[in-house]
Amino acid sequence: MRFTRTGALRSRPRTALASGLALIVAAAIPAVTAPAASAATAVAVTVNATTGLGTVSPDAIGLNTAVYDGTMNDAAAPGLIKGAGIDALRYPGGSYSDIFNWQTNVAQGGYVAPKTTFADFMGTAQAAGAHPIITVNYGTGTPALAASWVQNANVTNHYGIKWWEVGNETPGNGTYGANWEADAHCHTSPGGPAVTIGSEPNQTYDCGPTTYANNVLSYISAMKAVDPGIHVCANMTTPGSWPDGVTTSQYPQPWNQTVLSILGAKTDCLIVHYYPANSNSTTAQMLATTTGIAGMMSALKSEVSQYAGVNPANVPVLITETASTIDQDTMPAALFVADDYLSWMENGVTNVDWWDQHNGPGTPSTVDGAQDYGDGGMFSSGGNSSGVTEPPLDTPFASYYGVQMLSKLAAPGDQLISSSSGNALVRTHAVRKANGDLSVLIENEDPSSSYTANLAYNGFTPSGSPTVYTLANNGTTITSTTQSSASSVTVAPYTLTVIQVPGSGGGVVSAPGTPGQPTASNLSSTTASNTSGTATLSWPAATAGTYPIATYQVYQLGSGGSSTLVATQTATTLNLTGLTIGASYSYDVVAVDTHGNASLPSSPVTFTVPPPATASCAVHYVVGNSWPGGFGATITLTNKASTAINGWTLTFTWPAAGQAVQSGWNGTWTQSGATVTVTNASWNGTIAAGGGSVDLGFNGTQTGQNPAPAAFSINGTICANN
Repeated sequence: MRFTRTGALRSRPRTALASGLALIVAAAIPAVTAPAASAATAVAVTVNATTGLGTVSPDAIGLNTAVYDGTMNDAAAPGLIKGAGIDALRYPGGSYSDIFNWQTNVAQGGYVAPKTTFADFMGTAQAAGAHPIITVNYGTGTPALAASWVQNANVTNHYGIKWWEVGNETPGNGTYGANWEADAHCHTSPGGPAVTIGSEPNQTYDCGPTTYANNVLSYISAMKAVDPGIHVCANMTTPGSWPDGVTTSQYPQPWNQTVLSILGAKTDCLIVHYYPANSNSTTAQMLATTTGIAGMMSALKSEVSQYAGVNPANVPVLITETASTIDQDTMPAALFVADDYLSWMENGVTNVDWWDQHNGPGTPSTVDGAQDYGDGGMFSSGGNSSGVTEPPLDTPFASYYGVQMLSKLAAPGDQLISSSSGNALVRTHAVRKANGDLSVLIENEDPSSSYTANLAYNGFTPSGSPTVYTLANNGTTITSTTQSSASSVTVAPYTLTVIQVPGSGGGVVSAPGTPGQPTASNLSSTTASNTSGTATLSWPAATAGTYPIATYQVYQLGSGGSSTLVATQTATTLNLTGLTIGASYSYDVVAVDTHGNASLPSSPVTFTVPPPATASCAVHYVVGNSWPGGFGATITLTNKASTAINGWTLTFTWPAAGQAVQSGWNGTWTQSGATVTVTNASWNGTIAAGGGSVDLGFNGTQTGQNPAPAAFSINGTICANN
């Protein structure tokens, strides 16, 4: 993301990619109401010690650095980074990656602080024992410049850097209307002026997913010619956040589909950024957003399988930026960072990187009685904002201690295992250690109530005295103690607790992988009845775990999180009948192995049963342009009947939360809830028989995904879509 430098370190501004995700997540996650303060309430916690969710990567716990940060490589940095258990560092810093020349140490149009060269960065990384993640310059660089960086790092200096990403947040280059990311491949307008990229010939370029993907292939070729063992990673849009799923007339397929289809078998590694809350979110909403991570990863894996045609298990995913924009320096940040990192890791992510090392003070606030500086850094910059002075330089904020608690839970090579809690405010994660012991992290997100977690272990027998590590509310040290019982532990409000339990049990069993996101095809209906709709569900097969996959369970999802099992079968397709025309349906799929171990549910598919193609009217809906938070669309009404329509009312319902009409023309537009009603203007009330048509349009707003309405009615009659 873009960072503004005016001589002093300042807060990193929010951009459309991050705020789009924040809006859709906030809309989808209801506020969680904490119970009133009382004595510790019992909560059942179950740990399935033989159900594996993957292995902790040696690069899992990461942190961003930035070349505009003059304190990036100060004397305290290596010790602090190592002390938190951080094992990966990203360089050279967000949107600066696309203007930074590593050879000259110059950022075109930006500020580069002294002592932040690649060599300086590597000194810190090596001293801290952290693995570098390098973002090469896609915006104003070339494949040759990137290859020279690989040459210097891995051939000349033998650093063995494994992870290289091509550009930062490239969908923010103006393709979809928002332009915060430098990209010299773009021209200012169709047929606009040519640009020069590095030493390449002066010519006119076009930006967008097609151009990006083809250039990524060039970067892969050039960089792997130097070192075939590296991973070269491509930028993805975050599933469910702007501009995921957005299309334009020039780019009729979404970013991820276009890029993955072009990369195909050369899809080597993918990058996602995750900013799930904005300044309008409540603390409880921000903490609850992690529940959506499983669905995001399922959707991304499904896209890899469907469009790239490769096994998603062989394509590493890195979350090279994540953070929250509220409660950044106080205990909620510690709670969030622990749950955030572990939720991604449990869903197969290789690396997660916090934004960032130092960021600078923003808007201060008070959170649960503690001072928050609005600073997105993990360490204080020692600055001042709105009259509130930060602690001295390099003082750790709460996010640091949240990350540090992860080192009490797991080490690289440990097995992530399944766990569950009987209370949504008490989140749990667990691992099996290499020596057979078990560790459980219990996160109390309730600011006012204590809980006694009653632990039950499946496939594990505790023995000996557990060690309990605790990060208290706004604590600046992690305390430890031993206790005699492994069956319960009491957790105070707003605390992180790790209980390390010695014992033994069976080996970790890998559950089946998550099935790919289902797709719906053969959608149709007839004029015979209102319940004549049919559809075919298909989904990419799950990857077997320890045992072969036996069946797939298909669930229809209802309101309030309910689900109904509709089929159990061995096939990866299911024919549905008796569906209601114009109604929306959602389904997900769970894989079950021969020993009864179930996978995580797939990301759901939602579809609306279309009207009969033989309807007496037809509606054509087109989004002509889009921008962050908004779009413009046109609608054509066609009368297919043998008699004219004299006076018309068009109705349709938005399929996604946050979609709304802002202003319209050629009719009177109103919206109630998700339902839009348009009545004719005085001059266009008649639609001639036998193909007569009327055009109208509007500008709308949206907070994330922006699918087209699937069913339209004129004067109460459902129309065909054309």
